[in-house]
Amino acid sequence: MNTALRLLAATVSASLIVFAAGCSSSDESGSEAAGHIDRAETYADQGQYRSAMLEVRNAVQKDPGNVEHVVTLAGIYNNIGAGEQTTELLEPWLEDHRQQVVLPLARGYILQGKHLSARETLEGFTPESDAQKQQHQLLLAQSKHLAGNSQEAIQELRELRKAAPANPDITAALARALLAENEANAAVNELTGWTEEHGDDPEILYLTGLAHYRMGNVGETTEVLTDATGSVPTSDIFLPIRRQILTLLSRSLTEQGRITEAQVYNKILAENTSSDTRERAESAIEAINRGDLDTARTTLEELLQQNPDNDRVSMMLGALSLQEGRSDDAQSLLVDKVDAETTPTPLLRAATIAQIDTGKREEALKTLSRAITARPNDVDLLAMHGLLALSLPGEKDSGVASLSKALELDRSRSRLRLALARHYMTQDQTEQALAQMRVAFTETPTDWSVTQYYLSLLLSTERETEAGEVAESLINGFADNPRAVTLAAMTEHRLGDTESAQNRLEQQTSESSDNLLALIALGAIYQEQNQNDKAIDTLLRAARLQPANIGLLQAAGRLYSRNQSPDEVVTWLNDIATENDELAPNAYTLAAQIRVQQGQLTDARQILDRISEDAQTDQGRIVRGQLLVAEAELAASQEDWATARSKAAEAASLRPNNLSFALVPVRVAAAAGNHEEAMAGLDELESSFGEQTPIDLTRARLITTSEDEKAAFDYLLERWETAGNTELMPTLLSLAKQYAPDSVGELAQAWVSAAPASTAAQLSLAEYQMSSGNEAAAIASYEAALEQSPDNPITMNNLAWLLRETDQERALSLASRASELAPDNAAILDTYGWILHLAGRNQEALTTLEKALALAPESDEIQQHLETIKKAKGQ
Repeated sequence: MNTALRLLAATVSASLIVFAAGCSSSDESGSEAAGHIDRAETYADQGQYRSAMLEVRNAVQKDPGNVEHVVTLAGIYNNIGAGEQTTELLEPWLEDHRQQVVLPLARGYILQGKHLSARETLEGFTPESDAQKQQHQLLLAQSKHLAGNSQEAIQELRELRKAAPANPDITAALARALLAENEANAAVNELTGWTEEHGDDPEILYLTGLAHYRMGNVGETTEVLTDATGSVPTSDIFLPIRRQILTLLSRSLTEQGRITEAQVYNKILAENTSSDTRERAESAIEAINRGDLDTARTTLEELLQQNPDNDRVSMMLGALSLQEGRSDDAQSLLVDKVDAETTPTPLLRAATIAQIDTGKREEALKTLSRAITARPNDVDLLAMHGLLALSLPGEKDSGVASLSKALELDRSRSRLRLALARHYMTQDQTEQALAQMRVAFTETPTDWSVTQYYLSLLLSTERETEAGEVAESLINGFADNPRAVTLAAMTEHRLGDTESAQNRLEQQTSESSDNLLALIALGAIYQEQNQNDKAIDTLLRAARLQPANIGLLQAAGRLYSRNQSPDEVVTWLNDIATENDELAPNAYTLAAQIRVQQGQLTDARQILDRISEDAQTDQGRIVRGQLLVAEAELAASQEDWATARSKAAEAASLRPNNLSFALVPVRVAAAAGNHEEAMAGLDELESSFGEQTPIDLTRARLITTSEDEKAAFDYLLERWETAGNTELMPTLLSLAKQYAPDSVGELAQAWVSAAPASTAAQLSLAEYQMSSGNEAAAIASYEAALEQSPDNPITMNNLAWLLRETDQERALSLASRASELAPDNAAILDTYGWILHLAGRNQEALTTLEKALALAPESDEIQQHLETIKKAKGQ
């Protein structure tokens, strides 16, 4: 019996044995089903697989509860290479009929290359016969080969071959494993030995030809495969083995220059290949490559409509949707079609990005985790898994493990070392981070982004000697590379040699006018040296190189505004827009933003209207939204509710994902007294955006207006107790001081417990403790706040006041520093002046308090302190 029928015959025979023993179906339906199975066996022996499948399906229809009929159909699918149909058919039967479906199901997975699914299916299975045991061992060995463990598979297959030397499937599997290990000569010996002993078998002959081809023996390949064409059984389906033989035979004939003979086989292949879908898919890829995305999308959508089950077309369309920024469409097209074991890595990457863009990071990580289990040596998959895992809580260890393994396989992946270094720095593991960056620099010194981070890390961790050595190596090794010289110059500047750095950068920007990094660095040096005109000119040169980057123009504008009025800055920006078309959208955007801040809304609108529709930028839309919000608020203040609603709705529609803009219609409705409409709007926003702090605070304000502040306090307290959102605390505590003063201490302590790193939380608790007379506790809280925010003048001031009598020296130091940080804060100057007085430094105290009184002439406390000091001086 030929190869294509071996397992089918065994499966059908097993089915007939079951019938003989009796079935759960009625005798009549069982008898009819048995007749269909008999005919199926006959058809299969004749190679009429379509008729055989039809008969088995009829048997299933007559006796739907009989798993053996389903197994028989799966056997036919496996024999014609339709592993996907096998798994779709058998998976629903696995739980209740495990013993019967495990082996054919695992074989279906093997045919698809899904070794992980095959291994999972075979786990726990106990063979009940020698034949089952042999098949079980063969499938396990094949799964190991597919997983990359070919040596282990070879050893197991050799043992199997000893027990069943006549089984061609075992010898074929052994040959495939040997070929995977580049042992083509050993494969030929195994295959020719089997053929000499047992006769021709199409798969054995195909693999023999393939082994010869791998060794460069094209003549032997042609000879063996020509014999193989006669050994393939006649069938009504173009069997995979026939396609494999003819494809390789055509290739070998072509390489021998026997083009005419090759064309005969090419014609047979073409006649048995549905090339329309493939050719149209290729045309879509060509359209994508030339940037014609509309044509590509139209082609793929038509293909998917004609072939809704074509996963590859669906995934291509999904990848295109992702490229176009349509993440939701991409996610729906890609994710359901992705198979972690077999989907090509580029498409798996596209699916992962789509899931991340739609907020499904955990689901994406789950898919990637299975993918790296199935393909443990795929560097790209390991990299994707590692980078994503590092961004998720509780997954960082697995992320480090994946990135480390990827680097073991490919040491040159410097960006992965960069990711690891950044992770280690978040864990305060500086040495581990530096170790990664040292290797990255050694392996790929010309990955300039990585080298730049390495230098920044060295400087930020005070490894100045090493930073200088790296900079010197860049100058010595890459003197002709502008990026290397620029990085070296930036390092020199950070190390104090500003003159040398400036000279290098000026030379770089002179020789390479498009060196963006050098221009930005040079602009920063000019700014530090208060050479503002040069800094502005340099930043404008950088902005012209990267006109979409509004930050460069913004930086130049900030410098210009130091010595100019807002009106002069607007004029300057308008001039830049007039003189530089490429900078016009951003220049007009910044000018309009200033006008909005000034409240000159008509002028702001006129400026924004100069930006053409096709030149709109994200920042421009934000400023336009800010203008609409300001116009809505102005209209509301004038009780022009129609205009206010119109402007608010336009602002919300301009950036539908911006909660701040979305809340404007709610605020307008509230201002108009339409509390029910406002509340309904908040409910709608909550259903779209989820529970968000701005929504909660807006609702509290509405409750204050429609009911009272006590009701608002009760609402926020309930939200705090339910969600534990610390962002609610400032407002909640403010209301608590008025409506529930007994709860202030408990709430402040709860805030600190929930956010111990929050300076605001520590200050709130300290303020409560100080007002309650618990100065020792307040001092401890202020100390904790100061440790978190060492330059917070309010913290320094309050702590200094508490220490004024117990630790006068530290109190004076804290108060002095606070006055330096906030020289125009009257309360801080008052504290400093009083502590100076307590220290006996009355003249300094007098000067300080006179300045404080000038800033706050209505303050009785400052006036009293000043009079006390004057009396102490005898004035």
